[in-house]
Amino acid sequence: MRARAERLQHAGLIEGGRAFVLLTIAVSVAWSRSTSGLGALFCLATLWVLASWLLRSPIPLWLLCLVEAVLVATIAAGFTFSAPGILAALAVPPFTHALLRGFRGVAEALGVQITTFALVVLASGPVLSSSQIADVFTWLVTGLGIGLVTSFFVGAAAQDEGTAAYREARVLIADLNELSSKLEGGLDPTSMGGAILEEVTQEIPAETVVLHVRRNGVLLPLVSRSSQEEPDPAEIDELAQAIWEDEKPRVLARDFGFPVYTSGSVIAVVTGRLAPDSSASPATVLGQLEKLADRLTPAALRLDTAQLFTAFRDAAMSDERRRLAREMHDGVAQDIASMGYVVDALLSTAPGPAEEKALLQLRRMITTVVAEVRRSVMTLRTQAGSSESLGAAIATLARHLSDVSGIPIKVTVDERTSRLRHEVEAELLRIAQEAMNNAVKHSRATLIDVHCRVQAPSAQIVVSDDGGGLQGGRRDSHGLSIMKERAALIGGVLEVRSSPARGTVVSVRVGAPLESSTIQPAFTDHRSAKVS
Repeated sequence: MRARAERLQHAGLIEGGRAFVLLTIAVSVAWSRSTSGLGALFCLATLWVLASWLLRSPIPLWLLCLVEAVLVATIAAGFTFSAPGILAALAVPPFTHALLRGFRGVAEALGVQITTFALVVLASGPVLSSSQIADVFTWLVTGLGIGLVTSFFVGAAAQDEGTAAYREARVLIADLNELSSKLEGGLDPTSMGGAILEEVTQEIPAETVVLHVRRNGVLLPLVSRSSQEEPDPAEIDELAQAIWEDEKPRVLARDFGFPVYTSGSVIAVVTGRLAPDSSASPATVLGQLEKLADRLTPAALRLDTAQLFTAFRDAAMSDERRRLAREMHDGVAQDIASMGYVVDALLSTAPGPAEEKALLQLRRMITTVVAEVRRSVMTLRTQAGSSESLGAAIATLARHLSDVSGIPIKVTVDERTSRLRHEVEAELLRIAQEAMNNAVKHSRATLIDVHCRVQAPSAQIVVSDDGGGLQGGRRDSHGLSIMKERAALIGGVLEVRSSPARGTVVSVRVGAPLESSTIQPAFTDHRSAKVS
């Protein structure tokens, strides 16, 4: 199928070139009123129609090209004296063969045409005049020039196929870098969404407002503002989904919502609850919402741009993580495991107890390094996505860490159906991962406890252990500072408490403080996974 597609890639251009030359010859024949020219024109047209049909057959290209060159040269030589305009056909085979076979096709076509033309003329008897020889030479050189130019551009296009996407991406990214310096508000979706809600609360007397955006086919709360107890998230999600589908503002008792547009498309939905002391009628509020949606168009454009940038950044990071995981698994991990086999072989032939002890220590070190690499591969590949929630992703990491280290990790999850934004889930997952890794590697803990609570747009993760507390940090250790940076990126708060007697507690929270609720254990035993 692929070979057939490559053969037909330039079929339209070839047929167009042949049709143009046929039209040119037809004009010459009509001008000279040559009846012989009509016969030559018919022969050429029949040949090229047949050649176009055979191009779609499995016949080898080199054979098709050579046969066409021979027949075109034969027709041109046979009608040179009666219809000199037919010589223009000599320029076609080098052009078509350049498209199909490159420079080699041009050389073969010209060589075959010159040889065939000379043999036919010699066999027919009459000697060509100097003007006829000049005409033949002119059209052959024209074919050579057209063929060389065509071969150059076809070769350059084929060479550029693998890098065209990267070239375009490079230009777009360079433009983005230049433009980003001129963006006064930056490219942070959360701050853009906060600005929209600020305008909403200035216009509408609301005690709660939430901005929803669409990620992976699901509406997710981006940012919220509340002066009172927030309404049930399930009701808010249902209202936002209804508005997204019909693109119309709604006022239902005290609850309201409206779509946010840019370039004629809905890119977000604002929902909220009116303040109890609001005396505005539903019709009045509805009119305010429609005017507000129009006024928010510039802010919506900024939010949409920030959303696109975030999606691009997340995709690039995800692809890079998977690439690194593959290279570590297929390269470093395999090489280190091979070293272990070599040490095993040396152990069997150790000359003395001292050498055997040293080799055993080396074998244990290699085993530790292999386990660390596998843990890193699992960490790189695990991520919260459209199908796996934040709690499930944390549980997957915990199960793997527990299996590798032998330290029990209990994960307790309290999640609602509404999801956090993708970038928030990603950063929280990496913070939890770093906290668990630190507990496994440095705390000397016998038990690690992880609590994950998600009530979008708020969430809290607590990782605690019964180890010996924080150890003296190395100069090249940046785990704690990286966790703080990750929390700051999503507007979260990171707290670390530690003591030699009570171990270490790492807590990260985004959004408003969560209400107290009973948390059901998702993983009460690290060897039996069962989500509730």
